[in-house]
Amino acid sequence: MQTNIYVDTNIVIDICDSARKLHENSFTTIAHYMQEGCEFFIDSDTLSNLFYILSNRSALASDAVLEKMYFVSEIFTLVPITSEDVVAALDLCKAHTAPYTDYEDALQYVCAKKIQADMIMTNDKQFVSLDIELCRTSEHT
Repeated sequence: MQTNIYVDTNIVIDICDSARKLHENSFTTIAHYMQEGCEFFIDSDTLSNLFYILSNRSALASDAVLEKMYFVSEIFTLVPITSEDVVAALDLCKAHTAPYTDYEDALQYVCAKKIQADMIMTNDKQFVSLDIELCRTSEHT
């Protein structure tokens, strides 16, 4: 049985930027699950955020940033964000009893639900998942 893993933006940035504290943990964890035949998913917003962060907040040259972008597009399946996904994420943030205060996290949760993820990989300590297992690469060595 194949495991679908939705990957939070912070993990993707970790694997692309070797200067980040959790680079090695995140890279090793992804490699481990890849060897087990898992499929990895990110949403289309992640690519935009990744490009911005790698271009503006890392020491990578523009050619290296593009290489990383191609690498990410090869190992992750892209989940398109629809207007229905946006509304569902906003609704999660709007509900008075909802634990979602971060729109990006709510949107990623909605995308994970859409692809029937078995797990969400994140290092965001505030990430809320109502019913999908969380995996933190910070806890793997």
